[in-house]
Amino acid sequence: MIACLPRGICSWDYELSGAGHGAQTEMRWIGEQGGLWVDGESFAVMKDGVWSGSWRLVGNAGTEFTAQKVSAFRRTFEISGRDGRAVLRAESAFGRSMRLEGDRVNALIQPAHPFTRRAAIHGEVGDFRLAAFAFWLTALTWRRAASNNSGGGT
Repeated sequence: MIACLPRGICSWDYELSGAGHGAQTEMRWIGEQGGLWVDGESFAVMKDGVWSGSWRLVGNAGTEFTAQKVSAFRRTFEISGRDGRAVLRAESAFGRSMRLEGDRVNALIQPAHPFTRRAAIHGEVGDFRLAAFAFWLTALTWRRAASNNSGGGT
């Protein structure tokens, strides 16, 4: 299990720990970009344009993963990297849980309960960087939903 704990009571930034690894996520206040620090290595999460449904995880060695949102109306991302492909998709139309499936990965990203930002990743995670990037995308969908429910715009 990988524990995913928000860094503050109202924060969308997280600390991930488990499976012998650690990571921190960061979301910019404006826009849909940010950063990841995975086992001490720094990565940027970059969106390919304001209206784009495409993100890249970029480190010192270049682009590690790309994620493409399948549809504006579905919480599904196709993720590809040097070692293969994965799909991140909502477990159901109504819940916040997300399933990550693909080459060497089959994991569930799940909130601790309906009224918290605390979460955990359960299952097989081959590449911890992929799991952290998938969690970053999951937290983005949660932030979007919270913003839409509150009447704000992010």
